[in-house]
Formats: sequence, structure tokens, C-alpha cells
Amino acid sequence: MLESAFQILNILAPSFILALIGLVWFHKGPEFPVPFVTTLVINIGMPSLLFYTLVSTTVDLRSMAFLALAALVTQFVFFLLAVALLLFAGKDWRQCISHVVGNTGNLGLPVCLFAFGEEGLAYGITFFAVQCFLLFSVGEVIISGSRNWKLLLRSPILHALWLAVVVRVTDYSVPDVVLNTLQLAGQVVIPLMLITLGVSLAGMRAAQFRSTLIWSCVRTAVALLIGMVIAQAFGLSGVARGVLIIQTVVPVAVFNYLLAIKHNKDASEVSGMILITHLAAIVYLPLVLAFVL
Repeated sequence: MLESAFQILNILAPSFILALIGLVWFHKGPEFPVPFVTTLVINIGMPSLLFYTLVSTTVDLRSMAFLALAALVTQFVFFLLAVALLLFAGKDWRQCISHVVGNTGNLGLPVCLFAFGEEGLAYGITFFAVQCFLLFSVGEVIISGSRNWKLLLRSPILHALWLAVVVRVTDYSVPDVVLNTLQLAGQVVIPLMLITLGVSLAGMRAAQFRSTLIWSCVRTAVALLIGMVIAQAFGLSGVARGVLIIQTVVPVAVFNYLLAIKHNKDASEVSGMILITHLAAIVYLPLVLAFVL
């Protein structure tokens, strides 16, 4: 029992330590360039990490495609339940995006990596890629109320995804110099995202605490239920099962706050949910890890 507790602590500690560095930086260090770092990660770091991992991983392509399908179904079911709950509560149903989109990048990928190694990272990135595809296409359309599908053509993450799939399917041998460059560029992503997460959370304040707390609890419980049910329905086991559940139940993504601000939506409750779910993750993520390991 004690050995398991230390194992879980070793998995989560690096993520929380790096996030803590960001939190301290916010209060003690020079101004942290969140927009610059976000742009760097989204346009260079993450596409590099995504392409390199999907191309170089030894995980079978069919297994990854099966997990991608499970992730797609998970997001769709989560979307329907979130819309139903928000409509029942008399809220704007477009807020469903901030409930469905979890922190599968900043927090989910490091946890999957530390818990399951390179195989976990490959599956974690597969889930993350599905979520990115949905967020930067359907998600932004829902939040903004417009139908600017050209966003899909401008997303480096989505281009890295389809290029990696083409490489795997055709069994094309990518030159070592390209792979080494992408590996190097991708290595900055996880530490940068975790430090940025800490900086972003340090600057937030929970508004409408009681309502936000209730919705945060409901969101986490629904996410855990969906992850377990979909994993069971698809017959997933081992690393794939663990990754699907973890990536479904991770806290609300900080990116939801940025999208709310970008499209002139009320970001107060979103920021509150981000803050509360991340604080709650200190308690519930170890329990989820103990369940899936």
C-alpha cells in the first residue's frame, strides 16, 4: 500500500512542482509572457511533439486509431450530457465547451507519460489530438457563434496530426535530421505548459463560489462516469484504459478561459471552474491513478 502511494506521488509530483514554479514566478519573478509562450507551444512545440511521438512510437497504429475513436465518442457523449445539464439549469448551452474540454495537454500528457511511459504518452497525445481537432473546429464555431471553418486550415496541430498519420500509413522513413529537430522542439512543451499553467492559475480568482463549486463537482463526477463507461464499452484495458479515463477526468482546461475572453463571453464562472477543478485534482487525481494502475 505504501509502495503504491509513493508510486502515485512520483507520478504527480513533477507536474505539480513545475506548476508551483509558475505560481511562484507569477508572484515573485518578472512578468511571464503567457501569450508568447502559448503561441510558441501551439504553433511549434506541440505540433513537433505530436508528429514526432505519433511517427516514432512503437504503439500499433490500429490501437491508436481505436483509442481515437473511443476518445471521439467520449467527447460526443460528454458534449450531449453537458448541453442537457446546462439547458436544465437554464444556462447558456454554449458553456458546454468549458465543461467538456479538459486539460489534456498541460496536465494530462505529463500524467500519462509519468504513469505509463512512452506508450502512455502516445495514447495521451492521441486523445489530445482528437480534442484539439474538435475544439479548433466545432468548438470555436459553438463558442463564437460564427461558422469560420477556415480555422481548420490554419492549425499547425491539425496539420501535424494528418501528416503523422500519412507517414505511419505509408511507412515513409522520415530523415533523422527532421526527427531529431522535432524531438528537440517537442521537449520544451511539457515543462513550458506546466509552468504556464501555474502562472495562469495564480492570476485567477473564483467568482460566484457556491455555484462554481457545485458545477465543478458535477463536471468531475460526470467526466469520471463517462470515462469508465466508454472504456468498458470499447473493451479497453491496461494503458489504453488508464489513459482514456485520466484524459477524460483531468481538470477544466485553462484554454477555455482564453477562448471566453477571445470571443467576449463571460469568463468569471469559467475561471472559477478552472481554479476549483485544479485544486480538487490534488485530491482526486491520486485516487483515479490508484484506480487505473
